[in-house]
Amino acid sequence: MKKFSMMFLGLAFVVLLTGCGNQQTEKTLTCTSTEKETGMNMEQTISMKFKNDKLNHMKVDVNTKITDDDIKKNWEEFTKSMDSQNEETDQDGVSLKITKDDKKYEYKVTLDIDIEKASKEALENYGFEDLVNDTSTLEENKKIAEDDGFTCSVE
Repeated sequence: MKKFSMMFLGLAFVVLLTGCGNQQTEKTLTCTSTEKETGMNMEQTISMKFKNDKLNHMKVDVNTKITDDDIKKNWEEFTKSMDSQNEETDQDGVSLKITKDDKKYEYKVTLDIDIEKASKEALENYGFEDLVNDTSTLEENKKIAEDDGFTCSVE
């Protein structure tokens, strides 16, 4: 009986070790950038989720805040112009949402992409056709973003 207990403990230990070795790793790369132009500030945040170092989800937030009084006076025209360039959608693994704050003069666009569900056509509509069959790693994406002036962190 003692021998059986030792064998069982040994087997359990092996299963525990090999089970831990097969765990999938998930990491999130978050990159931010702030640009100040005449009359407005734009903050961009890109969050990329990787499973086993393969990109499977991406979220892009672009928040534009108007700081110029002349543009604030024409807020309605500004938002109409922005709306004409950004149509809300939620299909084929791609979601685009618009949020407006008329008191703070903020216009936010959020693009959320589930890469495993997104169709090739949906990705092409937003200029992300490169994500079809993309094999770039987290570190490669981090380097590209930092080279483009973003500040990045990995969680």
